[in-house]
Amino acid sequence: MKAIVLALALLLSAMSPALAQADVTGLWEAEFYGNKVECHLEQRGQFLYGVATVTTRTGERNTYHLGGLIQGNDIRAMHGSGNYFVGSVKDNDKAVGTFYFKDGPSFAMQADRTKRGQTTPGGLEWPKGYPPSN
Repeated sequence: MKAIVLALALLLSAMSPALAQADVTGLWEAEFYGNKVECHLEQRGQFLYGVATVTTRTGERNTYHLGGLIQGNDIRAMHGSGNYFVGSVKDNDKAVGTFYFKDGPSFAMQADRTKRGQTTPGGLEWPKGYPPSN
C-alpha cells in the first residue's frame, strides 16, 4: 500500500509543472491590420486586469480596460464593449489566439511580452470588487 501511495505522490509531483498556472503580468505588444497594441496586464491568481492602448494607422490612440481569467495556459479577456480575446500562453512570453469583435469578424492574433512584472508605477488600479474575494 505504501508503494502505491508513494507512486501516486511521485506521479502528481511530476505532473505539477504541467498543471502550473502561467504568469502573464507584464507589457504585451501586438499588431493587427497595421494597428499597434500595447497591453499592460496584471494577474492575481486566475484573474487578469489590464489597460490596452491601440494606436491606429492614422495615429489615433484609444484606451481600453479589460478583465479576464487565466486557467493553466488558457486566457480569456474581455473589454466592456463585448470584444474579447481567447488564446493561450506559449513559451512564457508569447500568447496566441483569436480576437473577436462583438458584432463583427474575428482574426488570429499573436502578442509578445516585452517586459515582465508590473509595468506601471505602483501597479494598475484594479476596479473595486475585482477580483472577487471568494
